[in-house]
Amino acid sequence: MIVAENLRVEFRRRLFAPKLQALIGLNLDVRDGDFFALVGQNGAGKSTAMYCMLGLLAPTSGKIEVMGRTPDLGAPANEQVAYLPEEPHYHLYLTVEEATRYYSTLYGRRVPESTISDVLDRLGLGPFRSLRLSKCSKGMKQKVGIAQCLIHETRLLFLDEPTRGLDPLVVREFREALREIHKRGTTVVMNSHVLSEIEMLANRVAIIDAGRVVLQDDLQNLLTLDKESYGVTFTPVGDVPSFITSVERVGDLVRGSVPKERLYDFMEYSRTAGATVQECSLKRSSLEDSFFKVVNEGRATA
Repeated sequence: MIVAENLRVEFRRRLFAPKLQALIGLNLDVRDGDFFALVGQNGAGKSTAMYCMLGLLAPTSGKIEVMGRTPDLGAPANEQVAYLPEEPHYHLYLTVEEATRYYSTLYGRRVPESTISDVLDRLGLGPFRSLRLSKCSKGMKQKVGIAQCLIHETRLLFLDEPTRGLDPLVVREFREALREIHKRGTTVVMNSHVLSEIEMLANRVAIIDAGRVVLQDDLQNLLTLDKESYGVTFTPVGDVPSFITSVERVGDLVRGSVPKERLYDFMEYSRTAGATVQECSLKRSSLEDSFFKVVNEGRATA
């Protein structure tokens, strides 16, 4: 679906200033049907890479192909592409319904009124169809953007920090809408700082640091079990045993790690001290754990 080979992007911020290296030999491979996440810190090059995929920015060198073609603004293939930026800008004098209808016509296809009504209702926008966008929250504006993707069911959807600034309820509704779009066959490419969201949505991840892809893999390979230690959560009685490491206190609870060879010692402590155990399981590496490990190792060898 998307292939980037040795992609480089340089900016000159002002006359005679040194060039800023935004992307440095970036390589990427997004397969048809992926929910693909670009992960990295601010300034890592995630948005720059996405702009190259959209044809909004021409790379300084290297090769990029989207659906077998070099991205080009105004190309017929763009009818199969949708993009939701972090901060959508609309004609604010339009109502929710008017905006949804107007922007959907930009694809050059007639959209039945029943389809528009159905999409608005599915996103919880039905009761606000007559509300002007100038009065809408950021979450509602994001939903207006995702409505376009639901209406046309494009082949490829780009999302740039889609949940930043949204309240938890809106994030959940937004997440379900994205799952529905992906389930219907759309390939999704998303930038996000919210690693917990990526864990719930993506099937493949690329970790970008300093303009390079330092790791690209299936998400399940990054969420590995640590078979050498157990994660425990319990209510302690007395002192916490010294063999429990990485201790974190949350109210009356203690969370920590127990080496597998000391598991029975922990069980014996719990029994004799009368500690209440809420959880005891093999530790699982989160995407956040993998992200920092990969980035730190990459910088150490650079």
